[in-house]
Amino acid sequence: MKAITAILLAAAPVFATAGPYAIYAGKNVDLHQETKVTGNVAAGGNLNINYKAQVAGNVTATGKVNVEQGAKVVGDVVSADKVHLKYESTVTGKVETSTKEKVAVTLEQASKVGNVVHNSGTTVDVKWGANPGKDIIAPVTAPSLDVLPGATPFTVGTNAFDLGAYTTGSLAQGKYGKVNLGTDSTLTLTAGSYYFDSLDIGGFGKLIFDLKGGAINIFVLNNIKIGQDFEFDTINGSAASIYTETRGNYDLGINGEWYGTLFGSGDKSNLHFNQNATLGGTFLARQNIQLDIYSTLVGLPSSPDKDASGKVPLPGTLPLLGLGLLALATLRRRQ
Repeated sequence: MKAITAILLAAAPVFATAGPYAIYAGKNVDLHQETKVTGNVAAGGNLNINYKAQVAGNVTATGKVNVEQGAKVVGDVVSADKVHLKYESTVTGKVETSTKEKVAVTLEQASKVGNVVHNSGTTVDVKWGANPGKDIIAPVTAPSLDVLPGATPFTVGTNAFDLGAYTTGSLAQGKYGKVNLGTDSTLTLTAGSYYFDSLDIGGFGKLIFDLKGGAINIFVLNNIKIGQDFEFDTINGSAASIYTETRGNYDLGINGEWYGTLFGSGDKSNLHFNQNATLGGTFLARQNIQLDIYSTLVGLPSSPDKDASGKVPLPGTLPLLGLGLLALATLRRRQ
């Protein structure tokens, strides 16, 4: 694996790589039914792209890759293990695997792929009606994934912060204990670094990130749990200046949204986004990442947002290794 270094962006730790990812899990990635991801996806374990899910980018895994019925990858699929394309699935680029298993790639009926590249002594199982392009036998080495950075060292406070249901409030930077936001509450954060023991947000909650004074960094020692229909808003800046790190697990409720750089840095950290999530930026976890049905994630450059209000954030920035910033697309909140 390639060793990489973390670069500071606006005083926030970020993930730096010459090959940016929208999603990178140290273990497994699961993209459920009809999810849509714009950007590269990588897994240190298995990678499942389920029924009619779409990835507009390259897919890399050191474990198995399954592309389920009707799913589509607009890019390459590279794996160190078996690759299985189910009925009517599509890979517009190549499928390449370094596995030594006898059957390296399986292409079921009506599946399509540009070319298939595999080692000598392995085969491609082409079912009736599949379109494999060229079958290329050549030496293939296992894909090399970037090394996730270590967890940021930090300490938290002991005083809890509670915001009641249906109320609004603000919070100054600093160290806190457990932070709890009630149902339909709104909390505004301003520039600086926040250190929480845990973060729990009730349904229909909202966070407003006021970036007038600079970047906002959130460090959470334990879990982040967010209820349904959560809103993530920025003013006086974009979510490229927002960094969130948790050593616990992250769970976003249905119809929620999150932007910026989100890193599950703990040894057991997982990221889970419930159905209809709207996401933009860089999403990293030491363990597993799961997007539930109908979720959308944008992590690659596109046209800048024209909304002068600043309410709609830009997704998080992925700096190239020593080459400055890569501005990411604006992802408008689902209406």
